[in-house]
Amino acid sequence: MNVLHIWPEQPKRRDGSIILSASMEAPGAERKVLWYSVPESEESSLAVNADPFVIGFIYLIMESGCNVQVHGEVSPSLLRNLEEFQAAWTAWIPGLRSAAIFADREAEATPSGSREDAAVAFSGGVDSCFTAFRHARAHGPRIPYHPTAGIMVHGFDIPLGDVEVFASSASRSERMLSSLGIALITVATNYREIVADWSHSHGAAIASCLHLFCRRFSKGLIAQSFTYKEILSIHEGVNALTDPLLSSDSFRIIPDGAAFKRTEKIEAMGNWVEFLNNLRVCWQGPYKDRNCCVCEKCVRNILTFRALGLGLPPCFDHDVEDEQIKTLRLGAGPLPSFRYDKLASVAAAHGATGPWVRTLLKRLNTVRRERESRFFRYVYRMQYYAGRVSARIRRGGRQ
Repeated sequence: MNVLHIWPEQPKRRDGSIILSASMEAPGAERKVLWYSVPESEESSLAVNADPFVIGFIYLIMESGCNVQVHGEVSPSLLRNLEEFQAAWTAWIPGLRSAAIFADREAEATPSGSREDAAVAFSGGVDSCFTAFRHARAHGPRIPYHPTAGIMVHGFDIPLGDVEVFASSASRSERMLSSLGIALITVATNYREIVADWSHSHGAAIASCLHLFCRRFSKGLIAQSFTYKEILSIHEGVNALTDPLLSSDSFRIIPDGAAFKRTEKIEAMGNWVEFLNNLRVCWQGPYKDRNCCVCEKCVRNILTFRALGLGLPPCFDHDVEDEQIKTLRLGAGPLPSFRYDKLASVAAAHGATGPWVRTLLKRLNTVRRERESRFFRYVYRMQYYAGRVSARIRRGGRQ
């Protein structure tokens, strides 16, 4: 069977950063290089094995279906967990295949120190803010984790070329995290330039960045966008089922927040001033360091604040008009029901009723009817063509 090779490369120093990289060579495919740039001040925190790269390449590995030889050291516990991780994703996504992964050396990492602290993957959005907030403020968990750093990645939602935009966004994140006593660490990576399917692969992308700091932290928290109920209907790269399978015995990946709806998260942070001033949810607008107040995600979050009776927070420059709601694009599949169906009842419970609620309900009903109509037209066409094929077969039999 063809073998895919992963070659970790020696770290390089450049302009105050350390560049960690590895190349992947697959039969009949172009050589790919995955790299991460980390502040030089974090050198003592960085992984010395190839675990981050095996995780970073795992989606490409499943796309190739080739067995893998890693020319470096990998944690055997991670390889064990990745077998189960691949079993889940190959069951969910057509075209992916499980691969056996071998390493030149298998050894569990033995970092020095107790490493009781946690790192939280931090984008500056509602979900990651909630994870940082509830553990730093001990707001809810019986035994909260102790996050002392937020890891924000340049190259995920903000392209690598937008250096000033990322710096501005990182400043927003730093203001929020510092108010919780959490430091900000920025990482840059070319992950999205070599892996095309972001929707299904971004859990592994985030986990690989957290694993970079395994000598300083014992665990990495990944905030969940979908609840436990919702992940039964949608396969997202970040989910509470497979995120833990990106762990090794020495560094745990912990999904956080899947027990809470977005309305519950925002309500819990309603008095956190830095959150209200610096929240960044937008990734579709022309300026990715701020909220455009026009895209679906901006509109949804503005309406959520409104439904909770919290008004318009300062992080949004202007409010949503009813005309925007009338033409709102709600997303595909089960997403509209996840995102909007309960918003009217939340507004009623918080005394935030108004014409906008009726406009939203009308828009939801319109979209639902349009989808039902498309579905029935599709079923009719399939029945029509099946009937024609059946008729041709019968005619052929009489001949």
